[in-house]
Parts: sequence; structure tokens; C-alpha cells
Amino acid sequence: MTSPPPSDPAPHGTAVPAAAYGASRATLWTGVSVLVTDTAGRVLLQRVTYRKTRLLPGGGVDPKEAPALAAAREVLEELGIHLPISRTLAVDWVPHTTPGYDPATFPGEIIYVFDGGTWDSEQIAAIRPRPGEIEAVDFVDPGELPTLMAPGNARRALAALHARAMGGAVVLEDGYPVTPPPPAP
Repeated sequence: MTSPPPSDPAPHGTAVPAAAYGASRATLWTGVSVLVTDTAGRVLLQRVTYRKTRLLPGGGVDPKEAPALAAAREVLEELGIHLPISRTLAVDWVPHTTPGYDPATFPGEIIYVFDGGTWDSEQIAAIRPRPGEIEAVDFVDPGELPTLMAPGNARRALAALHARAMGGAVVLEDGYPVTPPPPAP
């Protein structure tokens, strides 16, 4: 049996020391968004105090928190609504070079988009935006998303809306599908 060359610290089939393995793994933020529509098919967007563009409800996943639980927590914190979350519509890899973020401090992000359902007038009336963070909540026509949201966010929201309509889910890179669209139901 021959030894691997000295430049190969861990030949295939051998264990890598835990610290070296951990250091070799990608480090990314994890975020969640929730797609909610009204009965007319308009998408719920939040006007927030910390951005010029609008956002779907959502935020960061806390350490050791499951993404679906983070989505439910964010909807409760931001809109005051208890919402069970179970269906994933999209998973998007957002590169560290995304405009608006400092690549020296932003490692990139994986964002899960969950289906928040179609809300009727009673559910909409129950919305209580978080003071100091959420300035307003509006339902907007999907065609308006590219003008109201950052480009990647709009692509992600539209892809999730399409996946919902097709009864499937989609994998994205910077909001662009990398998987074929789901088949029509």
C-alpha cells in the first residue's frame, strides 16, 4: 500500500480532524421569508424602517432553530399573527457579493421561503405590525414586486409564487431557478 502524497492531508476514505473539517465547510447565514397572499392574489409586503425596499415577512434563523419555526416566530413578531408553517416553496442561495451587503462581513445566505397561505379579510384585519420596525403592510399585485423589492428578493418572491401555483417547490441561486419548474398539477 502506498502513502498519499504529503500535500494530501486527508486521502479519500480517511477521517479529517474535526477542526479541519469544520474550517473547510461553508459558513452562511440562514434566513426565512413567508409568502402570504390575499384572496385577490396580491402579495403581502412589509415597509420596514431599515430598508428602502419592501420585504416579505421573515428574518434570520436563530442558532439551533429550525427554519420553519423561525418563520412562524418572525410572522408572530412582525405581524402579531400565530401562523403554522409547514410548506416550503423555495430555497435560495444568496451570494456574498449581493449588492447592498459588504462582502467582507456578509458570508452569503440560504433563505427558505415558506407558504403562509391565502388570507381572508378577517385574517388581514388581525395584523398588528411590530412598532418601530414595520411601518406598514400592503398587499400588492405580483407585477409590482420588481419595482418595490430589491431585485433578488423580487425574483425569489415571484419564483415562490410560481412554485405555489404549480404545487411544488424550487431551488434558486440569487433568485434564479436552478431546478426545472414543478409540473402543472
